[in-house]
Amino acid sequence: MENARELVIIKTMYDFQETFEDIDKTKVRGILEKNLCDYVLVNQSTALMASDMKEKIIFFLRIKKLEGLANDTLESYYHTLNEFSKHIIKPAAQINTNDIRTYLYTIQSENDIKKTTVNTKIIILKSFFKCLLEEELIKKNPMLKIKTMKVDKRSLRTALTIEELEKLRNACKDIREKAIVEFYYSTGCRLSEPLPIEISDINWNECSLIVVGKGSKEREVFFSKKCKLYLEEYFKTRKGDSQHLFCGIKKPYAALSDSGIQKIVKKIAKRTDIKKNIHPHILRHTFATLALQSGMSESAIQELLGHTNIDTTKIYAKISKSNLQYEYNKTMIA
Repeated sequence: MENARELVIIKTMYDFQETFEDIDKTKVRGILEKNLCDYVLVNQSTALMASDMKEKIIFFLRIKKLEGLANDTLESYYHTLNEFSKHIIKPAAQINTNDIRTYLYTIQSENDIKKTTVNTKIIILKSFFKCLLEEELIKKNPMLKIKTMKVDKRSLRTALTIEELEKLRNACKDIREKAIVEFYYSTGCRLSEPLPIEISDINWNECSLIVVGKGSKEREVFFSKKCKLYLEEYFKTRKGDSQHLFCGIKKPYAALSDSGIQKIVKKIAKRTDIKKNIHPHILRHTFATLALQSGMSESAIQELLGHTNIDTTKIYAKISKSNLQYEYNKTMIA
């Protein structure tokens, strides 16, 4: 069945991305489609209720694909909705608000996941059931009364101190790791923004490049002289002929994905004694916080980070004050 075949491809792509540091997703998808085209795949589950949700999920993902969502986003949607369907064994039309509240309470209490993770699941479920309602596949949207959890925005802006940043830099073992850490710190880019960039897109004279941020808005970002040296050495010494900014170390030397960058940063962080949760986005927070401490204006940081609202940038000013106090206390021995 075509639905089952597409489900296998999406699930396999997700599993590959979670397991391997870097893959050429276009080639892998092509190989899967080629090898599965002559086979009829049937889900072992024959329960009417289970198959109803699987079909609805595939229907939803196809619509989102036609809307232009990236494969990474589709795979994330699949993972969230597939997990949801395993908890609530009902036809989509019979799922009610209480079912969803019970599900959200269960996953948060049993797995102790963050509020931000729960909110991501809520947003995906809202999109899913809204789509089913608009397509007249269900008569009532069970997500209408479900609200995202309140989150202290300041808690989302954890930054590294100067000392912690140096520890992370010193933990890098090769030139690729050094280039990745320095690039994300010195540009303040979001995780996925530089991934489509090719070497020819870099303005070496100005140490800058154009990235596409949220809302498909272009902006110019800059990188440090230290980052320039690391990038130049990395491009000269790496294997393969990939033109992407960061790529794998094994054939076919494909461009690194979001998860590939995340795994590298996590690997570097494990070599340190930093207690904070280290991820690529914390380098963006660190850039903003340290830039404020150094006297850069909020409006300039807003422009560099691609914030639509200056209030988002102002959050860093509050964090910067606490970090300044930490640095002051550390310096003033007596």
